[in-house]
Amino acid sequence: MTRRHPSTALTAAITVGVGAALFLTACSGGDTPAPTRSATATATTTPKPTRTPSPTPTATTPAVPSTPASATAAPAPGDGGDSDGGDADGSGQGTGNGGGVTNPVSVDFGTVTQQGIAAAGGGKVVSLTGSGDLWTVVVAGPDGSLTQSVVSATLGRVTSGPFPKDSDAATKTANAARAAGLRFDANAAAAKATAAVPGSSLRGLQLGGSGSAPVWTATVAAGGATRTVTVDGVTGAARAS
Repeated sequence: MTRRHPSTALTAAITVGVGAALFLTACSGGDTPAPTRSATATATTTPKPTRTPSPTPTATTPAVPSTPASATAAPAPGDGGDSDGGDADGSGQGTGNGGGVTNPVSVDFGTVTQQGIAAAGGGKVVSLTGSGDLWTVVVAGPDGSLTQSVVSATLGRVTSGPFPKDSDAATKTANAARAAGLRFDANAAAAKATAAVPGSSLRGLQLGGSGSAPVWTATVAAGGATRTVTVDGVTGAARAS
């Protein structure tokens, strides 16, 4: 009987194992894994050429002709072109003088009082108050009834009014008597009062007294202070206090 060598048996076993492995691999489908794309592969982009914008033509603006100064000049006061529509005879109504003048260099009280009288339809001034451009003028008619207006010294005309002022019968009688007895009117009394205090300016003028002895009481301002001056309505004598 022949005896097998141990190494021959081992070799045979290995051969059988390898064959079995090859057989199993063939049965499993023999899939081949897909190749892996390299992560370092980078596409190179060619930069596009930059287009330089063409210069835009500049339009030339035609010169605008200048406007003559005479075409825009505002109408002068008193020529009928005021914005408040007043008339030169003192019968108009409105507010302000439209020129921004609030402190004229001088005030013509003759014009101011005459404008108040014209607006009232006649009579005599018995009260005059104000400062700067605007003056409130109160006029007593022949029957003693009172009418009030505001006169602009700059424009020389009425800018507000006339407005009637209520008075009882006794007051009307006294007003008429004092006005009839006057020899120095409001304009003359204003001049006498300011002359009595050199360098002063008028602030107010009020007629009082009686028909036989009318008296003006004036308030004037000088050096930041006010003073009172009385003016005799018959003789014109003035006395400051």
